[in-house]
Amino acid sequence: MLNPTRFRFTLALVAAATLAACGGGGGGGDSTGSTNTKPAVYSGPISGLGSVTVNGVRFSSSDATLSDDDGAGLRSDDLKLGQTVRVSGSSDDTTSLGNATAVVVQRGLQGAVSAVNVAAGTFTLLGQLVTTNSSTTYEGLTGLTALADGNTVEVYGVVQPAGGILATRLERKTITGTTLRGRVSNLNTTAKTFTVGTLLVNYTNATVNGTLTNGSVVKVKAATAPVANLLNASSVKLSDDSAAYTSAGAASIKIKGVAESAPSAGKLNVSGTPVDISNATLKGGTVVTAGAFLEIKGSWNGTTLVAREVEFEGSRDVQLGGRNELYGAVSAFTSISNFVVNGVTVDASAINGISPSQIAVGTYLEIKGNVVGNVLKATKIEFKSGNPSGGFIEQNGLVSGFVSVSDFRVNGLRVNASSARFEKGSATNLVNGVFVEIKGNLNASGTLVASKVEFESVGR
Repeated sequence: MLNPTRFRFTLALVAAATLAACGGGGGGGDSTGSTNTKPAVYSGPISGLGSVTVNGVRFSSSDATLSDDDGAGLRSDDLKLGQTVRVSGSSDDTTSLGNATAVVVQRGLQGAVSAVNVAAGTFTLLGQLVTTNSSTTYEGLTGLTALADGNTVEVYGVVQPAGGILATRLERKTITGTTLRGRVSNLNTTAKTFTVGTLLVNYTNATVNGTLTNGSVVKVKAATAPVANLLNASSVKLSDDSAAYTSAGAASIKIKGVAESAPSAGKLNVSGTPVDISNATLKGGTVVTAGAFLEIKGSWNGTTLVAREVEFEGSRDVQLGGRNELYGAVSAFTSISNFVVNGVTVDASAINGISPSQIAVGTYLEIKGNVVGNVLKATKIEFKSGNPSGGFIEQNGLVSGFVSVSDFRVNGLRVNASSARFEKGSATNLVNGVFVEIKGNLNASGTLVASKVEFESVGR
């Protein structure tokens, strides 16, 4: 099923030599033992799956605690492209690899949309203007053209300088209750009200976590939808990553967000985080302006992110072959333009030299490309045997084809777990239909030799 010889196919305009430099690639093995590994906190949208890639670094997440920002536990297959997350752990800038100890999904806005404007790429949600662009990932609909007034959605993204949200992921789904994230204005501590966008929030009966001020970014939850432009909150929580940054030991912080203004004396806020870019190297641009979408890398001095590097959005996409990446086994195959890896539909029809006979359920691939709507348009594919980029594989899914602990399949990929460490269960729990998360390496015959198997409940 998986050819032991490595094949590499690229679009003509993308140099094959750049693949190893892709965020999450990097060649020589897991970052755990590297002397360049430092404590790290990365905040931004997920750009890659099969582990989790954030801000250009591929983090092994097999030993991480996964949760949302309300503390509810998650499984690895709950992580999706475009979700905004905070990853704590360690990273190595020289290999673009890391090990996560905690991944927290920062939930987005949840409610009913109005004023959908396909031409402008916008709609209104809970009193805020939501802006989409070519990087927005969709689930439950093919794109903004499929969204209608009254549809209920969850939107992940970043708060913009003048308010509103730049969407990184848009899911059409059934919603219970209301979740609002945005910037406080018109705070009235006597009446216990404030506005987010045009929506009035009453927090009289809410649990408030943090000190409210005008301009602060908050997450508001309510049991019901707004009535007559008034939302009665049950909880209000300030969005503040400073505690996580401090716990990282000031070694390596990287955030992705929107510049709230042009810098003054080298200082500005990026999506609510104070940043000093006075001595930073700029990549992909020369002037930081209000509204610029940036990746900021530096260290935390207790109050401010002191930047070493400022990278403008999209500056490395052409070099690396795209902004998104997948590492995993094919779990379903219809055609070269329609197959599934890590729950994402892939279209590889634009890559010359690939035939349908080379891809089947269970084939392990490393894919680079760009999500358009809800499909990843691939620009690069590698078929792998032996150690893949990063030196590890992480797969999750249902066990099938079980013969023995040394012979079963996950997503069609053959697994040998005879030497694995088991968590939340033992080898005797390996039966068809159980959900497992596996970390290991490919051997020369294309079998995933597991070093760890963790059992997870299928129910949500």
